[in-house]
Amino acid sequence: MDLKNRRIAVHIDDPELRYQLSELLMKNGAVVHGARDEVELQRRVDRLGVEVVVATVKPMRIGLN
Repeated sequence: MDLKNRRIAVHIDDPELRYQLSELLMKNGAVVHGARDEVELQRRVDRLGVEVVVATVKPMRIGLN
């Protein structure tokens, strides 16, 4: 897949992983937009016409009470 000038929105909580993935995408010509939360991610998609979205979801923690 050619990433030249493709708009990609990224929302990953782990700062090191987010940085590494963003650098890799940008080296391949992508335009990377970071998002702090799901709301900002949705705004990026709506306003900028983002073509690809990369996001992580925290696993649910279930306590045994």
